[in-house]
Amino acid sequence: PRWGTGFSAKLDCVRLSRSENSERDRSAVKRDPKEIKESYKPDPGLLDLRPEISGNKINGQGETDFRRPTPIYWQDPDSIPHGEMQKWFGQQPMIDDVIEAFTRRAEIHATPLPEQARETVEHAPEDWAGIVHEQAKQRGADLVGITRFNEEWVYDRCESHGLPWIVMIGGEQDYETMLNVPDQVAGAEVLNQYGEVLKSARTLAGWILEQGFRAVPVGAPSHATFVMIPPALECGFGELGKHGSIINRKLGSNFRLSAVLTDMPLVAQPSDEFGADDFCTHCKVCENACPVDAISPAKTWIRGVERWYVDFDRCIPFFNEHLGCSICTTVCPWSRPGVAENLTQKLARRGGKDD
Repeated sequence: PRWGTGFSAKLDCVRLSRSENSERDRSAVKRDPKEIKESYKPDPGLLDLRPEISGNKINGQGETDFRRPTPIYWQDPDSIPHGEMQKWFGQQPMIDDVIEAFTRRAEIHATPLPEQARETVEHAPEDWAGIVHEQAKQRGADLVGITRFNEEWVYDRCESHGLPWIVMIGGEQDYETMLNVPDQVAGAEVLNQYGEVLKSARTLAGWILEQGFRAVPVGAPSHATFVMIPPALECGFGELGKHGSIINRKLGSNFRLSAVLTDMPLVAQPSDEFGADDFCTHCKVCENACPVDAISPAKTWIRGVERWYVDFDRCIPFFNEHLGCSICTTVCPWSRPGVAENLTQKLARRGGKDD
């Protein structure tokens, strides 16, 4: 499937500004999404920075023909229409936890990789796939999947690495901390988990290089040259939810992604459909919780695929003002610890009765 959220990432472009009340902000107060929705008013100055072109237009909303995705945010701000809004994001005061998370992730990304070994270790592709799974788990991955890389996932301004396989990595966020959304305490947890999965990807890539194969680690949302949701769906991480993120049968939507591209001979895993898509058709939890009504009750065409989609133009002002959001994925019933597996079993039983 040709998905893609339009959220690329160059968080290196963000200028970090420390909050004057870092210690006070460190203690978040959990807020009712309904109260947030009723009280939120977008910053007029931020709205004035909106470009003439709609972000939904850039993302391909309404397009029934396929085209490659176009990066829309987290790029060099001078190279994208929404660059002034991205600059505004970087000028907002941040608590110490957020700045420290940005710093740690930058340090992880700057850690050098080992040289590629001159001779390759020989194993059958099926064996390599199992070994890669184990190696990724040892490096902290909560989810691991393998699929063939599809050039259609590459952003239209980027060049492909030309590597045939992609290993997807998922890392679970601390759910109790995420209940503080959209407070920066939750944002720091998001950034911390992005750092952790980047570390898993880079250390796994280093191990693959030592086996004699090429390997390129890719972090999200920063440094990605392709959309990451499509390969994660292809390799069995789950189904696309109404909130535009993946729903996994164990972790719900409470996880973050990274990846490793490689020419190591591997075996692709199948996708995983267990009823989440149909569940989203009838569920309105994230739709009702969204403070800016960015989540549509119906699917729409995005660059040749009819799928769930989050309105970028509605979402981004709130996202900017709160330095992140994650309300929709946190209130999602599938994200509550233990619920996803129970829902999966319930849907399976219901499916069996229908048969």
